[in-house]
Amino acid sequence: MAHVDKKMIVVVLVACLVVVVVISAVQHMDGSEDAADLEGDQYTFLDAKGVKHTVNVPLTNVSVVHKYIPVFMKILGVEEEVAGLDSTHGITFKDYFPNSYSIGTFSEPDGPTMIKNGSKVILTPVTMGLSNSNALSALGIEVIYLDLTDPYVIGENLEILVNLFGATEEVRANQERYMEFFTECGEFVDSFDFDDTEDKNFALYMSSSGFMQTHASAAVKVIEEVSGKSYTNITDPNTKDTVYFNPNSADLVDFDGEHGLDYVFLYSLDTPEKNYDKFLAFGGDINLKDLSCIKNKQVYSISTDCVNGALSCISQILYAEAYGADVGNKAAEMISAFNEEFGLHYSIDDLLVSVA
Repeated sequence: MAHVDKKMIVVVLVACLVVVVVISAVQHMDGSEDAADLEGDQYTFLDAKGVKHTVNVPLTNVSVVHKYIPVFMKILGVEEEVAGLDSTHGITFKDYFPNSYSIGTFSEPDGPTMIKNGSKVILTPVTMGLSNSNALSALGIEVIYLDLTDPYVIGENLEILVNLFGATEEVRANQERYMEFFTECGEFVDSFDFDDTEDKNFALYMSSSGFMQTHASAAVKVIEEVSGKSYTNITDPNTKDTVYFNPNSADLVDFDGEHGLDYVFLYSLDTPEKNYDKFLAFGGDINLKDLSCIKNKQVYSISTDCVNGALSCISQILYAEAYGADVGNKAAEMISAFNEEFGLHYSIDDLLVSVA
């Protein structure tokens, strides 16, 4: 069942703090090409795309694209080492990083600007990451892919990030504290019974872009670890790599008629009300108010900050609430504690709003 699987994920993530290092050391001793080895001033590892790197550590003057990795660098306490940030997502965190500057779009950051400022390493997510890695590599820039969105791999990718910055006592302590938050959210949600909703179908809709997310999406995996299943498991069960797609509103109505679309979760940088308006507008000439999820008032706007990345652990609580769990003020309390611990300033307003 979904809540049992989630417990397994929590155990795996916590174990990553120790097991990843042990396994990597054994592999290195055996001469494995997959070895991850932190020895002296050099670190050899495979990044999230399976590319092998050997870099001098701790890294300094590092550029970063998109919004997931910068937050984790703040969490680890290595904000002084953040250099270039993309002008769309990363630059919104500029206040956290005193040495930062813009390097252009997240998909095609400007290599010459990086080189001019002495930054020869760039960190990027796998999904929604940069697309000009070859051009950057040709300039002598080390391109490292990390996945800090998917709850299945956050632990092992955070371990890589820790090692890239020297695995100092302070960095390790911050890593462990973050994992404590992660575990606390999972254990809290796991205390509820979701048997009544585990077979309910849901959709996750990005209102600002008009995209649905498939069950290959990290954001959808978080929901499924709480309860329910993405409707794309039925419409396109073989999807493995496609994360976003442009839906057809008629297909959504047909699915609801045949299988039942029980829940819809919306997110964007707009207000909850505008999220809902955009979802209805996506229907065009089709009146989406006839959908089961709308008739049953099970359409929710969720805080965009909680959909992916560092706060995805807290989003579990929001989805649990949508599925009927009496969570009280746990999500807001966790975010406030998270902010205080790591010097962040995430809002606790409109975390989950019923909009139908």
